[in-house]
Amino acid sequence: MIKKITITILSLLIFVSTSVANACDFKMGQFGDPKEKIKLEALPLPMFLPDQFGGETALIPLHLVCKDVEDLFGTQIMLLYVDKKLMQIRLERPNYNDAKLMDLAMKKYGIFSLPAGVKKTDWRGIHQWENSSEKIIYLYTDIHDGSLEVLELNSKSHEKDLVKYFGKIGKWLDSQK
Repeated sequence: MIKKITITILSLLIFVSTSVANACDFKMGQFGDPKEKIKLEALPLPMFLPDQFGGETALIPLHLVCKDVEDLFGTQIMLLYVDKKLMQIRLERPNYNDAKLMDLAMKKYGIFSLPAGVKKTDWRGIHQWENSSEKIIYLYTDIHDGSLEVLELNSKSHEKDLVKYFGKIGKWLDSQK
């Protein structure tokens, strides 16, 4: 009996670890790397959008990176480079209202509880995790004609540079009033 329970537990652990290992690896570089180090292996070159604040964003459809993850079709990877260094990795999934990005976030970074009686597709809010090198933010919000899911990874070691960058954008936005 104990042997059967042990085998069942080991089988379950192997299944869980392999399913997590097969999850989509959307990180295409290390924080601080230049854009030339993006791992593209037979993918078309991403579209780069420079801005007036010293940033440049690479846009890559997730399905090109994670070909086996069909339920995340329509998700965009956005790699933010500031002063030619990778500072932020962001996944955006607009207007699907299916909470698939929430599933990915919980699978990779840990489960968080939703209010009792609220379906995950109806929940709106923000949740944060931290690990040794990153701040991870998940956001689910309403937008015109639908919803937006965002999963954002920010480098702790480059946090001051990122705050400075977004401060420049904030000052510019304030000047536009």
